Amino acid sequence: MPQRDYILRMIEQLGAALAELRRRILGRKTNPADIHQELSALAGRSGFDLDVLRALSGETLHMLVSPTGEVEPARCWLMAELLYLDGLQALAREHHEAGCASLEKARLLFGLVEPGGGMLVGFPEAAERVCEIDGLLEGR
Repeated sequence: MPQRDYILRMIEQLGAALAELRRRILGRKTNPADIHQELSALAGRSGFDLDVLRALSGETLHMLVSPTGEVEPARCWLMAELLYLDGLQALAREHHEAGCASLEKARLLFGLVEPGGGMLVGFPEAAERVCEIDGLLEGR
């Protein structure tokens, strides 16, 4: 039980850090290089390499979040959120192709954890993110 509590606290801390980073990206009040460095550092703390996530295909990402055939929701959400923020930052820097590529991958992953996705019970934020990403991608 203590290990589970520790893991939940770590997820909460990462979630709070990602939410703060999102706020700063959308506010455009931070140097883009600083955002990139922080996002890469958060990905590393989470056990991911942001450059690798960007390079992987959607199919490979799907396999990574469901190694046993069933989606690992926390891992999936975290990868999706990292790619989502990467996409937002790229769009803010007017790197549309890279931004859309990250957003499309994030959408795929969020779709696996939203209600009606690859799980019976999803994270409520996932459905909101899917709608937000759809809007961003439509406005290409």
